[in-house]
Amino acid sequence: MSNRALGVLCSVIAIFLWFYAIPQWVSAPSNVSRLVLSPTFWPLIIAALIGLCGAYLLFIDNRQTADEIESLEQPENRTTGFIRLFMAAVAMVLFLISVETAGFMILFLVMIFIVTQTISIRFFVIAVILPVALYGFFAHVASVAIPQGEWMQLP
Repeated sequence: MSNRALGVLCSVIAIFLWFYAIPQWVSAPSNVSRLVLSPTFWPLIIAALIGLCGAYLLFIDNRQTADEIESLEQPENRTTGFIRLFMAAVAMVLFLISVETAGFMILFLVMIFIVTQTISIRFFVIAVILPVALYGFFAHVASVAIPQGEWMQLP
């Protein structure tokens, strides 16, 4: 499928979502105190991003040759790809099972170590800032109680 066809498809989907699907199927109460908490806000943002992706695909240059596209699509060793996919699936299931006990910060650090085999300051900062930012949004902006781990809890 060409970039132009994908661009048209994305644009059509975005227009359908924006003008029909979201207004028709997502109900929003009129007394929402904050715009970001409205049930229609994030679906409209996603529809806008799909539309932007469609517009980008419509206007980019189609200079890739068939050889370049074919070499990108064909992996050299299919077994290695399946093994990595299986390992990622197992890691995600283990993450899901143990997140209640260990908490998000600790498991995020463990997952980073499993994937990259190194722990750098950048990864440590991300593992701390991401859960704190999510906690801050849900607890203080959205006023929603979120579950926390037993080993480490935020105030």
